[in-house]
Formats: sequence, C-alpha cells, structure tokens
Amino acid sequence: MSDLRFSCKCGTLSGVLHDVSPKAGSRVVCYCKDCQAGADALNAGYVLNDRAGSDIFQTVPSLVDIQTGKEHLACMRLSPKGLMRWYAGCCDTPLFNTLSSPGLSFVGIATSNLHGNKDALGPVIAVNKGECATPGDPIKSYGFLSAGWQIMKRNLSAKLRRDKATPFFDASGHPVVTPRVLTLEERKAATPD
Repeated sequence: MSDLRFSCKCGTLSGVLHDVSPKAGSRVVCYCKDCQAGADALNAGYVLNDRAGSDIFQTVPSLVDIQTGKEHLACMRLSPKGLMRWYAGCCDTPLFNTLSSPGLSFVGIATSNLHGNKDALGPVIAVNKGECATPGDPIKSYGFLSAGWQIMKRNLSAKLRRDKATPFFDASGHPVVTPRVLTLEERKAATPD
C-alpha cells in the first residue's frame, strides 16, 4: 500500500490519501454529463481527460487526510439532491465526490489531483457513460456493476470496523460546509449539449 499526496491547483488545500491500493479502492472513468458539468461550473475542465472523462479513485473517506487549507473546503451540488462535489474554494479545484450523508462509506477522488506513484491506484475497472465522451472513436462502457459491488464491500467492511471517520461530515452527519446548489440556469449553462 502507498500513500499519495493530493492538492488543489494552487496548493493551498492539500493532504494525503492513505493506504492506496486496488484492494482499498477502485479506479473508474466517468463521462457522464454531470461530471462534465461539475468541472465546467468551476471552470476546471483541466481535471477531465482528453475526451471529457473524470478519472476517479473510489474508496472510503477515512483514508482522506486533509492536512492544510481545510478552511477552503467547499461543496457544490448540481441539484438539491445531487452528488456532493467537494472542491477547494481558494482556486475552485474539484477534489472529491460523496453522497449526501456519511451513511455509505464512500468518496470518489479526482486522480488528476493525486501526486506520487499512481500505479498504486490499479487499473481502471469501469467506464461509465462512454457515449457522452467528446467526439472521437467510440468508448465502450463496462464494469458498472463490478464497481458498485466494490463500493458495497468496502462499505460493509467499514461498518464492521466501526470506521466512521470522514473529513466531509460532522459527528451529527451534517456536511462540514453548507453546499452551494446550482440554479437551474447555472446547471444548464454548465451542462454540455
């Protein structure tokens, strides 16, 4: 297992993702319109790959250790019930995705912000919404059920260990910052055609 550092674009918010390995998480690439809109809403298309996909390492929140700049942690949602998209407010760098509560031990980390031996992440095990990629050779979607199964196994393991640590929610299960919810107009402007 390896530790990988992460940081926002300006370096103000940084930390360590501990114990990185294919056993501790799953690497997926998502081309969905929401992932593209989330990056566009923050003017952060640079976190997407060359076909507008998000390369994400899915793991448990207790492995995320924010060491500097935690006061700059911000959160955005594309809709009132949408995914929580955590970013560095100092420079609007997308960093993490979580669900709306800590009930499911899950975090997705943008691999573009990880530094060190990324081989520790393992291979991509799933591609989601390949049909939403920017024009070019077709991208086949695969592995969605496998990635979901991996999330459930890690969640069960975390529950059995009573692993509730998370930098994103307080002890009452509330987000550590109030998420900004995009207006319908903002979301339409950020969503690709």
